[in-house]
Amino acid sequence: MATARRQGLLAAGQVAALSAIALLLACSNSPSPPSQAVVATPVDPATAGTVRVEVRYDGAVPTPKVIDMRSAPQCAAAYTAPVYDQSLLVADGSLANAVVWIKSGLEHWVFAPPAAPVVIDQQGCVYQPHVAAAMVSQPVQFTNSDPDPHNVHGRPTVLAQWNFMMSRQGATRTLTFDKPEVAVPLGCDIHPWMSAYLAVLPNPYFGVTPANGTVTLTQVPPGEYVVAVWHEKLGSREQRVVVTPSGSARVQFAFAGNG
Repeated sequence: MATARRQGLLAAGQVAALSAIALLLACSNSPSPPSQAVVATPVDPATAGTVRVEVRYDGAVPTPKVIDMRSAPQCAAAYTAPVYDQSLLVADGSLANAVVWIKSGLEHWVFAPPAAPVVIDQQGCVYQPHVAAAMVSQPVQFTNSDPDPHNVHGRPTVLAQWNFMMSRQGATRTLTFDKPEVAVPLGCDIHPWMSAYLAVLPNPYFGVTPANGTVTLTQVPPGEYVVAVWHEKLGSREQRVVVTPSGSARVQFAFAGNG
C-alpha cells in the first residue's frame, strides 16, 4: 500500500515537473503580441533611387568542410553526396550569405513591416536558408519538413532567447521581433551541426547576397546613408553613400581572405 502511494506521488511529481517545463517554454517563447497598424511615411516613387551593393572575397578560398552526420544515420541517409558547410561560400570572388542593409539615415522614416513571413525550414537536417533576414515585426516562420524532430534554439544578445521543439513533420511556428539584431545564431541541440543566422533589421532596405554577391536595394528615398554588410566569418563593414533623386548608387565591399 505504501509502495503504491509512493509510486503515485512520484508519477504526480513527474507530471508536475513536465507541466512546469512546458509552461516555462511556452512563456519564454511566446511570439510578440500583434502589432498595431503602422502608418508608413510615403516614399515618392518619382524621386526614389537604387543602391547596388556588391560583396566580394579576395584571396584563396578555404576548402569547405564536409558536415559529419554519422551520429544521426537517418539524416545521413537523406543524401547520396557529401553535404558541405555553408559558412563561407565564394564563387568567382563573389561572396554569398552576407547581409547588407541601410544602417543609418532613415531614423525619421516610418516603415510598415511586410506581411509575408520569412520562412526558415529544417530540411535534410540542415537549415534552409543558412542566412535569413527579416524586418522588425515581420513574421518569421520556422518549419520542420523532416520526419525527424528538431528544436530551434535562438541565441541572441539583444533580443530574448528562445528554444522550442518541432517534433513532427510539417510543424510550423511563427515569431516576431520587436527590435533589430544582426545577426542571431540559430541551432538545433539534437543535431549539433545544424546552424543558421537570422538578421532582424529596422527598415525594409536589406537583403542577403546570393551566389553573385550582389543585392540591389530599390525605392530608396534620396538622402545620405550608411550601408553596412555583415558576414558570419568575416565580420562587418560600413560605407557612406548618397542617393540623388531618381539616382543609382553603387557600394562595393571587399573582404580579404587569409587563404
